[in-house]
Amino acid sequence: MNELPRREFLKLTALSGAYLSVCCAYGGDISEVVGIDLADGVDYPLNQFIVINSKGRTLLFNHRPEMGQGTYQSVPMILAEELEVDVNTIDILPSEANEKKYGNQNVVGSRSIQTEFENLRKMGAAAREMLKEAAARRWGVDVSRCNAANGEVTDATLGKKLGYAELVEEASKLTPPTNPPLKAPKDFRVIGQPVARRDIPAKTNGSAQYGMDIIVPGMLYASVERSPVFLGKIVSFDEAKAKGVPGVKYVVKTQRNVWGRVREGVAVVADSYWAAVQGRKALTIKWDNSDLEATSSEGLLNKYKEGGQQRGVSLASKGDVEAAFAGKTLVEASYETPYQSHVCMEPMNAIVSVQADKVQFWGSTQNPNGVRSQLSRQLGIPPENVLVNYTFMGGGFGRRSMTDVAEEAADISKQVSAPVKVIWTREDDLTQGPFRAASLNVCRGVVESGKAVALEHKVICQEIQNQTGDKMEAGRQIAGGINTEYEIPDWRLSGVLQKNAVPITYWRSVYHSTNCFAHECFIDELAHVAGQDPVDFRLGMLKNHARYTKVLQTVAEKSNWYGPRAAGIGRGVSILERSGAFTAMVVEVARRNGKIVPVRIIAAVDVGICVNPDTVRAQTEGSVVMGLTAAYKSGITIRNGKVEQQNFNNYQMLRYNECPPVETYIISSTEKPEGAGESGLANVAPSLCNAIFNLTGKRIRKLPLDLAEVG
Repeated sequence: MNELPRREFLKLTALSGAYLSVCCAYGGDISEVVGIDLADGVDYPLNQFIVINSKGRTLLFNHRPEMGQGTYQSVPMILAEELEVDVNTIDILPSEANEKKYGNQNVVGSRSIQTEFENLRKMGAAAREMLKEAAARRWGVDVSRCNAANGEVTDATLGKKLGYAELVEEASKLTPPTNPPLKAPKDFRVIGQPVARRDIPAKTNGSAQYGMDIIVPGMLYASVERSPVFLGKIVSFDEAKAKGVPGVKYVVKTQRNVWGRVREGVAVVADSYWAAVQGRKALTIKWDNSDLEATSSEGLLNKYKEGGQQRGVSLASKGDVEAAFAGKTLVEASYETPYQSHVCMEPMNAIVSVQADKVQFWGSTQNPNGVRSQLSRQLGIPPENVLVNYTFMGGGFGRRSMTDVAEEAADISKQVSAPVKVIWTREDDLTQGPFRAASLNVCRGVVESGKAVALEHKVICQEIQNQTGDKMEAGRQIAGGINTEYEIPDWRLSGVLQKNAVPITYWRSVYHSTNCFAHECFIDELAHVAGQDPVDFRLGMLKNHARYTKVLQTVAEKSNWYGPRAAGIGRGVSILERSGAFTAMVVEVARRNGKIVPVRIIAAVDVGICVNPDTVRAQTEGSVVMGLTAAYKSGITIRNGKVEQQNFNNYQMLRYNECPPVETYIISSTEKPEGAGESGLANVAPSLCNAIFNLTGKRIRKLPLDLAEVG
């Protein structure tokens, strides 16, 4: 992110004067002060997050990696609000990976602001109160007379003011308050404003550093050949031709663990990436694929359909569904969704340097704590001797929460006694996974007197955290995205566990992206049977849920749902809660050149207190793009045990000219902040498919859909 290393930055700024440090300790006393031993021998008491120097600048160590979700700007905005400084005067640097000092640094599930809001406010407020106390002591007045604003403390009675830079040395000697007063939301001046993100210029002018940009002294490059058939084992390999490629230095066997299963590979290590790739192409490897070549998408789907005939494990329920179904005419539908790849624009990569008693990592990761733990455990090195340097990420979407690439790099580095940079090709990314889980959703329901009176939703798929066990555990993530807030007298959610060799992991919005497609499309089917308007049908079942009702009413208003429609326009709606955020979405479709295309998307979003509206809008727009891609552009299919998609030629992404206008309306709220980065994605497919039905009368129950075929 910044070419000036953190230690050098501190050494230089230390020359400018004193520092104020405030510690908001996790699981400890807020007054704890963490010291950093500077190279010049002067030990300044610094905290893990915030430093103010004698020139009035504020330095924030951002402990949450940035992958486009906006934490780089949102975190300092929260701090600046309580500290009473201009957010544009804050300097930002990435922190080290250290769970004892920073808590959980994993950026998944849109939890960064959701879990850090109060802690960050307390840090800023504690620093503010210490500065006020320092001013009060200098003037010999009660601190209640002092006011902090715009980076200075004033006493209106005395007509005096002092800048933070003038107070920092005295303030740094005070004990931070354990429970500093926080501002009322009505008094926010920074939070809620559309502040321009400072990482955007660096990302557009090429100065931002990603894992792919990092080069360390003595570094070698590795490209790893893995079995194209999942779980294939190495029988033997011939390295002679690979070693004959100029620049190739080593050919070694390596492995990585993916959710309890070992994936083997042969790494070609060279002094350039080009040489490593060419050497890899020259390898001759004999694989033992056992009977895994029989795996196919068709075969897996047939097994899923067999699972759909089972009762399954109850995940949640109300009333007695079987009794409610008895003797009734059932509405029934099944929904199919494929495996999906993360296809981060920055391919997977990691640099690891293993030495006798220490190890260092450089790269793009959502999970710096996890990388640190993995390398410590894998190499038998104490965590304090593992240094993790994380950069900006060129996309993550859950894929970079895993530590498998770092595991590969560490294994190879240890074998060749040099820093090693492992780089995956796009083909590696698409064929090896891990992927979003494919699923089959089976829904049944009963409609009486214009209302849904009973509903069963059964999910048949793999579990991310249970890819080797035999039994599904009730209450796991597999039920994510199925709305249990609808007031239906009798309902049941159940799951049927599937096992196969295809690796899966977290994918943006996880099971919400598949389950919500099924659930919200089925709610539309029930509304049609009931003869009800889709919005009114939902509102009728949400009378006691104010937040769902608000976003649904807002999106209906902004889309002119009840007003006259232009000829040839179809509209569909869906609602969802994900990571505490509530979203309602309307998609409009039309016929264009012989196929159905989305022409307008309207979203209403309730994220509680919104730190930065621009970021929420950007996250919603990004979710729409990813949601449309998954709905009708791409999917992972398997034949003869191998993934058929190899690159963007047959795993296509939504293009700029294919994206319709997206309107995002943010609900004003004083509820605690929630996650904004995922809920919009899961709304896209059901809203789109419901709109297609509205226009054509055709129900879409399998993704990805063919827009030309439904037109």
